[in-house]
Amino acid sequence: MRRARIPALPARQRTGHVRRRWLAGAAALLLAGTAVVLPPPQSTLAAWTDTEYGSGSLQAGTVNPPTNLQCTAGVLTPPTFTWTLPVGGLTRSGFTWSLAGGFTGGGTLSASATSVTIPGGLLGIGSGTFRLVANGPGGWTSTQVTGTVGMLTAVLYSCSVP
Repeated sequence: MRRARIPALPARQRTGHVRRRWLAGAAALLLAGTAVVLPPPQSTLAAWTDTEYGSGSLQAGTVNPPTNLQCTAGVLTPPTFTWTLPVGGLTRSGFTWSLAGGFTGGGTLSASATSVTIPGGLLGIGSGTFRLVANGPGGWTSTQVTGTVGMLTAVLYSCSVP
């Protein structure tokens, strides 16, 4: 049997062929080494577990308004409002009073206050409304109690309670 003869490649072509094989092998080793060194990709979904428990109590309550509102006024006597402290309900932190209807002004009073005199400088000729509320915890307030204040002349004051 006769062998087929394959002509040999010239030396220059053989060198190029070996070089390409060597570069391909080196690239394959480099890629395989990189894949081994790099960590595997991590999941991008995040989740937390933070269990906390608490306990407390709630209490319903009412801030009771002042009772028995009365007033006095006269010649050279600016209006003075008096009241009886509320009984029961949530603990008061104080009182807030204000003027409306043509007059402006107001202020805060202690939790044990039972009267307030409206300074004559806050009044002008005419009439307006006096408002008083009791303040409780957490910014809660009572329903308001009201009275009417007025100034007839620069020295004659008036007030009334409905």
